[in-house]
Amino acid sequence: MGIRIISTGSSHPKLRVTNNDFTRIETSDEWIYTRTGIKQRYFAKDETTSSLAIEAGLKAINKANINPNDINLVIVATMTPDSFTPAVASKILAPLGIKQAMAFDMNVACAGFVYALNTASSLINDGYALVIGSECVSKLLDMDDRTTCVLFGDGAGAVLIEKSNNKSLFYASSKTDENHILESHGLSSIIEEKELKDFKLKMNGTEVFKFALDAFNACFIELNKCNINIDDIDLIIPHQANKRIIQSVMRRFSIDEDKFYLNLESYGNTSSASIAIALDEAFPNLKKGMKILLIGFGSGLSWGYCLLEV
Repeated sequence: MGIRIISTGSSHPKLRVTNNDFTRIETSDEWIYTRTGIKQRYFAKDETTSSLAIEAGLKAINKANINPNDINLVIVATMTPDSFTPAVASKILAPLGIKQAMAFDMNVACAGFVYALNTASSLINDGYALVIGSECVSKLLDMDDRTTCVLFGDGAGAVLIEKSNNKSLFYASSKTDENHILESHGLSSIIEEKELKDFKLKMNGTEVFKFALDAFNACFIELNKCNINIDDIDLIIPHQANKRIIQSVMRRFSIDEDKFYLNLESYGNTSSASIAIALDEAFPNLKKGMKILLIGFGSGLSWGYCLLEV
């Protein structure tokens, strides 16, 4: 059994932040764009992770013209929830018009949407499942650290799926690798004194770059074992992290640029929302029978993919 995507939706905050808005930290539009492929991104000001998720989810529901109460599973991938509890997925049920559903969050950072979609494919039974990636990464950023603050943005993407009774193509895998390069900051106790910057996002860009290439390689190896090769794939929608990563993948595996869908120029790295937003933009132009590869990679270090047929 596979899954079928019924509809998609996405949202982003109103505040548009261009590369020129970062000149105070000794950078420039040229410096950022040539190293990342990013021109702009959106930062939440009045919006929240939940409000972005609601907007994206409502768009998907309205496009499908279904009764929201036929949705019995809601998964939100996020590493930036409004609060630790209740889950974002729980908070958005009522605004989406859903009276009752299995609802929970998943925190796998930039690989989160793929993890959530893979999980939904195994849990969905009758009715529909709504899978959302929603992030306000801006609240984790140190705006004086140009190695991170210029890379990320906020937004949300949603897909409405149902179980497919025909033998539609669906291959999926999600993994977290052993690693020794993580640096994390836990919650402080009430007796600890920690500066706010101690809890801001940090990243080892060089190691993440290498890991991303390894993730693509592992994905292609697994698909080859299922007699699927790159030529069989019509479109690849990767996590929108850095254009240099994707260009390296193109060179390493001899893949034409036209086979990739990229929109990070307009949104930056929106973590678990990035693939979902890109899928929403690409979806209207997809034709029935096309094979689409979604591949995510990020903190954990975690990676995963879904190969599905639309």
